[in-house]
Amino acid sequence: MMNISIEELNKLFTAIGIEILELREDLKSSEKYVDVRIIQDNGFEWVGSIPYFYRRTGLFIENAEDLLAHLTTIKNFFTKENIAKFQKDEKKFWQENMKGSDVTIHFFNELVKMKWTSDFPQNDNPQRRIQDIKEKGYTIASRRNGRKAERLLLPIPRGAITGYEIFSSAFRKKALKTLNHINVYELSSANKHGLLPDHKFPEIRWDETTRAENPDEMTEAEIRNKFQLLDNQRNQQKREVCRKCFQTGERGKLFGLNYYYRGTTKWDAKIPKIGKEAEKGCLGCGWYDIQQWRESLNKFILKNKK
Repeated sequence: MMNISIEELNKLFTAIGIEILELREDLKSSEKYVDVRIIQDNGFEWVGSIPYFYRRTGLFIENAEDLLAHLTTIKNFFTKENIAKFQKDEKKFWQENMKGSDVTIHFFNELVKMKWTSDFPQNDNPQRRIQDIKEKGYTIASRRNGRKAERLLLPIPRGAITGYEIFSSAFRKKALKTLNHINVYELSSANKHGLLPDHKFPEIRWDETTRAENPDEMTEAEIRNKFQLLDNQRNQQKREVCRKCFQTGERGKLFGLNYYYRGTTKWDAKIPKIGKEAEKGCLGCGWYDIQQWRESLNKFILKNKK
């Protein structure tokens, strides 16, 4: 959190018609929000949460001056007229371009009401649906209301439809073939269905300079260097392990084993938490490169075998 009080922030923001209500962090997503009341010149008010630490858009604000500049830039999106235009334009976009999103569109239809909500359709994986919408370039705020997780769609123009990185169908097939359809966690190709190319370097530590396209002409060597194959369950498990590491500095343990071929159980404080340089801090962790970790552990066991 910023080392500044709400009272001090409001001395800066009152002049531009923004009242700061609270600074808070969503530990689940590692996103940081400023809760605000935006007051337009005609008296219209919008109350909600705006992210100031939001990896999907490369937003990493760490001081009051940058926060002031950011909120000043986006304030006009929150007029009554622009909110109505955003709703109209995005409904049209989904009607014309997202006809195949039979499940996700129902989540979008709830979000586009532009109010805090947890009233989504029954679904086995609602978080995946929300993530799908975020990956189309939308900014969605999160908060806890008792035991419920609520979401709020913000009227900020949609960014490029990218997600964190783009996987074309051709690239995915090439990656699966290059990596021999082997689930690296199980070291097995028995169940080839549902395997996903997993970024070795976790997305939670990316910044705006880290994200890259995955062109279909990427070489096999580049694919092996950047990806490993996991099923969805292990992919989600890795996300949670990496999120905890990012938040606490406690590195993950693969199979519960306290072994690292580089580094210790603690994140190296000399290495940045985000950005390309942060990848150095992941080296040695079993979750980063499972096969390299496995080979290193086997060598260690063989060398120390009595």
